[in-house]
Amino acid sequence: MPRILCLHGSGSSAEILKSQITNIISLLPSTFSFDFIDAPIPCNAAPELKAVYPGPYYQFFERYSDAEMQNTIAMMEEMAEEEGPYDGVLGFSQGASVAAAFIARQGSRGSFENASFKMAIFLCAALIPPQEETASGLANTMGTLGQIDIPTVHVIGRKDLCEAQSLRLVMSCARNTAQVLIIDGGHDIPRDAFNTKRIAVAIEYALRIGLSG
Repeated sequence: MPRILCLHGSGSSAEILKSQITNIISLLPSTFSFDFIDAPIPCNAAPELKAVYPGPYYQFFERYSDAEMQNTIAMMEEMAEEEGPYDGVLGFSQGASVAAAFIARQGSRGSFENASFKMAIFLCAALIPPQEETASGLANTMGTLGQIDIPTVHVIGRKDLCEAQSLRLVMSCARNTAQVLIIDGGHDIPRDAFNTKRIAVAIEYALRIGLSG
């Protein structure tokens, strides 16, 4: 039974992300298991979610600093150790950046096997907020990722303000196993039949390649 760890975006929650990807999950084999977790820090709702989903809302970190990223990665390591193994990880927005930073760090230590992630799904990855990208002194831990050598799926919106960050993440991943799906939308998870099918097919392929490796 493949297990996928799911990480929501800032100002969201495990329940919200579960609702957002339910159409994708419905197209995957019933043997897939998805574990949704709440980030540790309470926060205000993301503007686009407040009127649609009730709280509470959470985020993995407040500032893009080395200290907060180290704490977040340490939390991920503890979770993988206690709740794993996981075959894959799925992250939306901030959750995607956390997943990428964690995988890259594990890879730099030569410990992908311990982390157990065999593939990753990045939905509208936001390495850093667009408005902070040129901020002086910003510790851009996630903007200087090492190579990610596991199969990946990248869902990128043409109208997403984080499109450039998502494309930067693609460049940090192994090109022969990185599937890039360009969506005609913004910073949101597609729910239409055509794109959810594309994403589901890509996830199955990435997992098949990851498990065979």
